[in-house]
Amino acid sequence: MLAKEPGSCVVNPDVGREYKLKDEKKPEKLLKILIVGAGPAGMAAARQFALQGHQTIVCEKKQDVGGLLSLASKAPGRGELNDILDFFRHEMDRLDVEIRYDTELSLDLIKDINPDKVILATGSMPDMPVIKGLFQTKMDLVTNVDVISGKEQVGKNVIVLGGGMTGLITADFLAEQGKQVVVLNRKKSFAEEMSSNDRYYLRERLKKGNVSLYKNVSIKQFTDDGVVFKANGDEKTLTGFDSVVISEKQSSIRDAKKFEKKVKAKFHLIGDAKSPRHLMYCISEAEEIARSI
Repeated sequence: MLAKEPGSCVVNPDVGREYKLKDEKKPEKLLKILIVGAGPAGMAAARQFALQGHQTIVCEKKQDVGGLLSLASKAPGRGELNDILDFFRHEMDRLDVEIRYDTELSLDLIKDINPDKVILATGSMPDMPVIKGLFQTKMDLVTNVDVISGKEQVGKNVIVLGGGMTGLITADFLAEQGKQVVVLNRKKSFAEEMSSNDRYYLRERLKKGNVSLYKNVSIKQFTDDGVVFKANGDEKTLTGFDSVVISEKQSSIRDAKKFEKKVKAKFHLIGDAKSPRHLMYCISEAEEIARSI
């Protein structure tokens, strides 16, 4: 039934390309690898390095694994993402990968471990856009990470800036709490990075009375309690809002790259630390870096 049809898997990037891997050889020299960040990319890389026999150590500044994927799993209908995290947790235990929690990368740590390679899987964070009136508004200004993590609370009426996957998931998360939500998408399409079936079910969830979606938006300015914008040629003014949630672009976190010039180890960027992308590409790239070294 599926003969000659392409196949892929978020957790196992080898699916669909097994023919390329059947002659894969074990590395001639075993290395000590330090991986910074225990999100999906960091754990995928740690798993593959450990499978090849390299001594692998992961440092994670938080108290658990998962990164932004752990936050995404808290949104309505996204609980299955925990299955991915559970798989990697099990693999870290099975392969005896050392994970040091509550541990930020420092020069002293690198010198103490003395790794041959440092893999930066430090992820990304929401990028704050420059839009007229945004930093002068009286509305609360927060990010999607703040909201979904529970770090920040928002009011009853919320503007979500961003109509990509994270923007729509954030809108769904807030709508489930009974908030009135308006999504402003400055692109022509919603959640282009999602698979068609996943996007369909999310869009269906958003067809509830307390969510309004606008795309191809050009924002004129934010006001004290709302926003003035154009959508499909029509100018609109929204008022009576309490909060703005930024959920548009992501910026890579690469601060730890500064240590490379001070140590012998070679540094490599993977996952969102290299470029914020779809989960499948981040995990695939993490596996590839382990095979290429």
